[in-house]
Amino acid sequence: MASKKKLSLEHWISYRFGLVASRTGAVMSARYVAPHDLPMPAWRSLAVIARFGPLSAGELGQRTSSDPFRVVRAIDLLVKRGLITRTPDPADRRRARLELTSAGRAVYEEIVQGAIANEKFIRAGLTAQEIRLLESMLDRIDAQVQALSAGLSGPPEGDDL
Repeated sequence: MASKKKLSLEHWISYRFGLVASRTGAVMSARYVAPHDLPMPAWRSLAVIARFGPLSAGELGQRTSSDPFRVVRAIDLLVKRGLITRTPDPADRRRARLELTSAGRAVYEEIVQGAIANEKFIRAGLTAQEIRLLESMLDRIDAQVQALSAGLSGPPEGDDL
């Protein structure tokens, strides 16, 4: 009988992604977001609204992969701080449209400059070919995760890798 090699924790893709995301978020928060007294979910929401707005709360939740509770808290905070507006959607008055205010745009532009500097620094450690390969691999991994999430396929049985 062949022995099955176990995959150690430090080689799990999901574990490594979590560590890298956590460390990157900590740098972003400490250097650029904290001076604005925004929790990371509020910053993510602000950034997504800046890029894709106007959005509904549901669309914001999908684009940030956040649970509804966090989305509502982020929206409430951003509205309270005057960084976004929440107005009835003219096409469907049951929904609200979320858009940046001019103050929200200014905060976003200030924080995004730091995010761009971080991105440039991280990318500087890779060649152009490595960046293209990484982006391609991330697209494929994301598709696999979405397939798992959608229930289209499940993880293989067994623990051998």
